[in-house]
Amino acid sequence: MSNQQALLQFLRALLAAKKSLALYPPASEAATGWIERLRRSLDDAFRQGLIFPIRVGRDRFSWPGGEVAVTDQALKGLRFEMQSRGILELSIEPSVETWELQAMLELLNKPVEQFASLTAARNYLRDRAVVHVSVSAPGLGGLPATPGSLDLGWGTGTDESGSGAMLPGADADALDLLVESILKSIDERLENLAYERTGLLEWFQTVSRGGRVDLLYAAVKMLGAMAQGSGDREVRARTTLEALMLLPDATLTPFFGDYLLPGAATDLTAFNLLTQVTEDELRQIARHVPRERLVALTTELLEYPWEEGKRQRLLEAITLTLERDADPGAPPAGPSLLSHSDPLLLELRQEIMDACRPEVLLARSADVLLALVSSAHRAESPEFAFDALAEIAREALAGGQPDLALRVLRSVATDATPETSQNPPTPTALFRGKVAGHSHVSLIVDLLRQDPPTGPMDIATEYLRLAGPEGVEVFTALLAEQPHRRIRIRMCEVLARVGVPAIPSLLSRLDDKRWFAVRNALYTLRKIGHTSAFPAIVAVLEHPHPRVRLEAVRAAIHVGGAAARAPLLRRVHDPDPSVRRTAIGAVGTPGNDAAVPELRKVLQGPGARSEDDAEVQLETIRALASIATPAALEVLEATVSRRTWFWKRADRRVRDLAVQTLAGRKPLASVSPEAVDGR
Repeated sequence: MSNQQALLQFLRALLAAKKSLALYPPASEAATGWIERLRRSLDDAFRQGLIFPIRVGRDRFSWPGGEVAVTDQALKGLRFEMQSRGILELSIEPSVETWELQAMLELLNKPVEQFASLTAARNYLRDRAVVHVSVSAPGLGGLPATPGSLDLGWGTGTDESGSGAMLPGADADALDLLVESILKSIDERLENLAYERTGLLEWFQTVSRGGRVDLLYAAVKMLGAMAQGSGDREVRARTTLEALMLLPDATLTPFFGDYLLPGAATDLTAFNLLTQVTEDELRQIARHVPRERLVALTTELLEYPWEEGKRQRLLEAITLTLERDADPGAPPAGPSLLSHSDPLLLELRQEIMDACRPEVLLARSADVLLALVSSAHRAESPEFAFDALAEIAREALAGGQPDLALRVLRSVATDATPETSQNPPTPTALFRGKVAGHSHVSLIVDLLRQDPPTGPMDIATEYLRLAGPEGVEVFTALLAEQPHRRIRIRMCEVLARVGVPAIPSLLSRLDDKRWFAVRNALYTLRKIGHTSAFPAIVAVLEHPHPRVRLEAVRAAIHVGGAAARAPLLRRVHDPDPSVRRTAIGAVGTPGNDAAVPELRKVLQGPGARSEDDAEVQLETIRALASIATPAALEVLEATVSRRTWFWKRADRRVRDLAVQTLAGRKPLASVSPEAVDGR
């Protein structure tokens, strides 16, 4: 039992060293380490009483002290590799050198096709002066061959041209290996020959030498059968036919007339080969066989269940060939050409031209990529597909196909919700970053130049919603750079339609040094009307530019409602008349007694020095009339009683309006702002 265990341990060490030596360079430290491990395992085996030689059997290893059946798959593989190299007996002496063990491992790692004779392995070691390791090839009765009895010369052991002699009593394993090797070599040669017309022609000529057309037909059937299971059987069949058609007529006439055509009705291989012939080749075949033979074949083909499509095409080709042969003056076989004005041809031409238009090709490319993306999980989808889809969206926008761009975005960027930060980012996040870039969003701005604007504005709104905050930010930056007022208005309208997602980008523009950029942002915030923007709008009421303050007053009224009254009171004394009028009109709400003191200062201050001052005072009277509290009406009465000079026409207009207002008004009770808000 100890010897058996020692043998198994040595064989496993031999297998491990063999595999490791194949992975590392022979002189490397790793390879040397594995050889040393094998040497230590060999020394342990000798100490445990292992006696060489070790013989390789059909399913076991044996030694002078017994045998062990092989059940481990790895050891089965080692046994096969040794047998396939002609090694049926291995002997190692205790005084073996390390380099000799390395030579033995290199022998086991050599490709099996380099072992062309049964003595190749022994000669390999002999040529390298290995004396403490020996291998033996099979001889009589399965015993090792005597020196010289099987030595047919292998040279260096790397490129053998001879073959070893096998006597009738040779070991059955070695015979099986030899037969398998021969058959494998023949299969490989025939497979390579099936793609080489010149070599195949030479082989056909050799096979059919001496009139052996039967052997030629058998060779053709063998090639056809070998090709049946391959994916390129049509290619092989064409090579076979081309080589056959180059044979002399003396060979082709009996081959087609006595073998191939009769066999096509009953033999699938012959039928498949015949279905690959061209019309010219079929006419050439028809010259080698009687007409009656082709007619008979058309009848015979109907009696066997061959593939209907192939059979029908072959029957049509044979029938057409027979008809052409019956009319010598007929043009060469082939379908008649369609007239250039044929409706079918015109329709087909138009379909081909339509399919080649850039916009159609772009749409089909998008369909293919979207199918690729949707067929897998988003995180596992190929990144190049998302890059290509982003580029298709840009091409579609530039080429007047915004609907295609939206279709791509709807399929990939299904919403504008920011994705959680990931490292690396997901393909969807990278795609959204590309479509939200300047190159894409600037094309959206170009769409707004079209008239009427309704359609482009709807497209731009949906695009920005799908592109997300980054796209809105780029669009807002482009708004600040837009020189044309008409386009600016449309861009503001688009941002207003986007709604709340556009507010962060618009608020960031309130600090812009360009007054018109701030004004456009305020205008858009007023259109959106969301209360979250109110604190930022109040801060802009102090902006140095009057047109910005005017827009801030309007936005504060619309967004803040009653909460805007107190901040707006500061603007009733604004230096700019337009801002003053707007602010006064904003605070003039029914019952807003808090605004009366500031309005009194406006109305009872210095007289109207200009038409603008008169308009401000007129707006103040209207605001006080709207407030309609006793305090407000008291201010109006004081205005009526104020002395005016006849040459100050503006002052008289103010007093007259106050008189008319008081004549039609009754005082309202003063109400709190909370009560006003509840109305």
